[in-house]
Amino acid sequence: MATLSLRMRDDLKAKAQQLASEQGVSLNSYINATLAATISQAETLAMMGDRLSTIDREQLRARVMKFMSKTRSGNEPTQAVIKRAIEGK
Repeated sequence: MATLSLRMRDDLKAKAQQLASEQGVSLNSYINATLAATISQAETLAMMGDRLSTIDREQLRARVMKFMSKTRSGNEPTQAVIKRAIEGK
């Protein structure tokens, strides 16, 4: 594993430390997880961009709209119903 010396603004470090603390992890773990998520997101967006570059956009739009036309709206559960479900009541 590599060791890295990192310069960071004091306010940014304080905010990162606060977020790490709220998640119950060390600053090092928080920075590693955040960086891994950022890299994963960038790689996923690049892969999707490559895949979509050869797609007929109008055909894709038509397929999405066909799918959306089959969806039905319903009653969303209230916060009380969600809370009872989480609590197992």
